[in-house]
Amino acid sequence: MRPLRHLILILAGAVLLSVLAALAFAGDAHPECAAIPGDVGPCDYWGRVAEYGPFIILWGTMILAGLGSAIWLVIMAVLGLVALLRADLGDR
Repeated sequence: MRPLRHLILILAGAVLLSVLAALAFAGDAHPECAAIPGDVGPCDYWGRVAEYGPFIILWGTMILAGLGSAIWLVIMAVLGLVALLRADLGDR
């Protein structure tokens, strides 16, 4: 159950970081929106969140979850190799 718990935490962290990135990215106003009132179209904050958020959240989650899983897999492989070598040296 431990590996599943680790992968769930990796996925939750990836989703959280992606959502925060989408909210932060929406904070940057576009220069072409300077002449448009803030509540029109995608020029207000929540309009930008609705326009860019799904793309950032989807791709950000996929990339971060893949990267996190790869790093976790390498760490588990190194820990397994260390445990194997430690057990091998204990037999001598």
